[in-house]
Amino acid sequence: MTKRIAVVGAYGSGKTTLSAALSHLTGLPRTHGSPMREPIGGEGRSVHNWTDGQLIQLTVNRYAERLLGEAAQPGGFVSDGSVVHEWVYAKLRLVAGSYPGTTTPMEDRHRSITTTALEAAVDDIGLLMKHHARTAYQAFVYVPVEFELAPDNRPINENFRQLSDSLLLPALEATGVPVHTVHGDPAERLTQTVKHLGLQDATVMTVDEAVALAAPAR
Repeated sequence: MTKRIAVVGAYGSGKTTLSAALSHLTGLPRTHGSPMREPIGGEGRSVHNWTDGQLIQLTVNRYAERLLGEAAQPGGFVSDGSVVHEWVYAKLRLVAGSYPGTTTPMEDRHRSITTTALEAAVDDIGLLMKHHARTAYQAFVYVPVEFELAPDNRPINENFRQLSDSLLLPALEATGVPVHTVHGDPAERLTQTVKHLGLQDATVMTVDEAVALAAPAR
């Protein structure tokens, strides 16, 4: 049975709903990082006003949180996101910002000397994260962007999401961990996940019950 599962995808793609539903369905505990909102030394500062140093600080903090959360569940877990996400977010935010005006590929974007140096540091941290992912997870379940961001939930824009996937997918594949793509509404995604991971005999409730429990409160 696959017991160390990371549900991955760009911001607002449905990771949280699917990971929560999969956790309910299988009884595996769900792990996740805390929201990246309060850098030490920058309390109360808007996400759009973080310094580059604070961005890297929060990236390292989220990585540590994920390591601790996963290590606390030796019997297996469903992770909302993965350690690879921390690298993707930091690199993209550093080079393109939260609201990139285009989907110009990362390799074609201009960097200042300072940004180039900081990006190199972030990439070295990313190597550590990807190395960890090779043994931390048995499978990635990838949810592509299939609907727009909610109007009241836009710490990033659509271009950021597209660029995020352009970094995330090659990084996931490079780990050697199987990547399974699922599509559709939450019930369809959950059903496909169960089939991909061979979890048919590991469920403790129905798909519809699990999705209902995972649905965000209105």
